[in-house]
Amino acid sequence: MKKAIAFMGIGAGLMYLFDPTHGEERRGQLKEKFAGMMPQTKDALSAKTEAVAAKVDELTSQVDTVAAQKVESLGGDTLTPTEDSASENSESQSSE
Repeated sequence: MKKAIAFMGIGAGLMYLFDPTHGEERRGQLKEKFAGMMPQTKDALSAKTEAVAAKVDELTSQVDTVAAQKVESLGGDTLTPTEDSASENSESQSSE
């Protein structure tokens, strides 16, 4: 039932825009409205993009800080593989 109502609404909108008498004028008005909205939309999108990029930079910095603190608390360069684990990795890869 909801689909039928949606399709009727779409059909009525298309009839309104493609009316032989006034459709061209209505499409022109609609085009002008959208053209006027484009700069505002572009500016808003740019502002949001910059805000998201700034937040990503902030979060990346926080993650780097926390990771460095964690590494220090574990005794230094624990993130580099030891010779034993490196040789184990090469052995397990060659056996596959």
